[in-house]
Amino acid sequence: MGNQALQIQRLAGGNIGATEAVLFDTVVYSAGNILYDPLTGIITFQKPGRYFVNWSVATQTAILPTGIIFALSSSQGEFLQGNSPLKTGEVTGTGIINVVAAPVTLSLVNAVGNNIYYASQLPIKADLIIFSDTSGGLADTSACFSMAQLAHIIEQLIVLYPTSTMSVFTTNLITVTSMPYQLYTSPAADGPGLFILKDAGNRIDIVPLTSIVAIYVGADTVYNPAITYLPPPSPLPLGCDTNLIAAMRDYLPIGTDVVIRLGVAAQASGAIYKSDYGIIVLSDADGNTPIFIPVMQTASVALTE
Repeated sequence: MGNQALQIQRLAGGNIGATEAVLFDTVVYSAGNILYDPLTGIITFQKPGRYFVNWSVATQTAILPTGIIFALSSSQGEFLQGNSPLKTGEVTGTGIINVVAAPVTLSLVNAVGNNIYYASQLPIKADLIIFSDTSGGLADTSACFSMAQLAHIIEQLIVLYPTSTMSVFTTNLITVTSMPYQLYTSPAADGPGLFILKDAGNRIDIVPLTSIVAIYVGADTVYNPAITYLPPPSPLPLGCDTNLIAAMRDYLPIGTDVVIRLGVAAQASGAIYKSDYGIIVLSDADGNTPIFIPVMQTASVALTE
């Protein structure tokens, strides 16, 4: 998600009324799509994603029979509490806000029925930090999803067109022409990395999935409507790879006539017959001789309408 973070503090004294929001008066750091309104105490997440929230409030006293309770209250319905049995001291809490449909708002609120007073002897009365949760690493990126989508398609092509002589175009000048044989997954991995083809003479050709720019299924083949596609993650992980696959899907609808340049010298032309996240299929209206193209590998697209 890149640099998405917010740190806000309250330096002024006073109190927080029952059910009211903590009004942070100082923005220490702000980057990305997280907004804060100091007049209302409302934080706004403008983009989907997972956000980690950490907060603390220094309290001095409260007219309460029990301890102190604050809560992260969101427009999605979350009410994530943090509490302390002491009326004087520090109250802390954390929470993860999963924003599926932006915008989503969030406030840190007094969750008890009376006023709570800030600690007068401390310079920082309250502190709140938010940052995007990117702990999933590369596995959660659209680039890896696109590779998984390609592998999912190849797995079906092996079953549906086992004797077809396919042409696998690569990122260099090499085109492998042979019959589909298998996808190989290392015991140390969680997904395929190699497309293996085998001809009638038992010659083996091995093509890394990351090198494939297009797969021509073969002469006299017809697109099989039983082919399925992986559903994209929800929400889509933010990043430059998502920007690309989402833009290609939106800008090039089914039926668009295109010339797609691939690798060093290859190109494919025709109408877009199928378009899904990570994959474009070119064919005529009847699905004849389809070409499967992973969109992350396209060099350029020319519209021929």
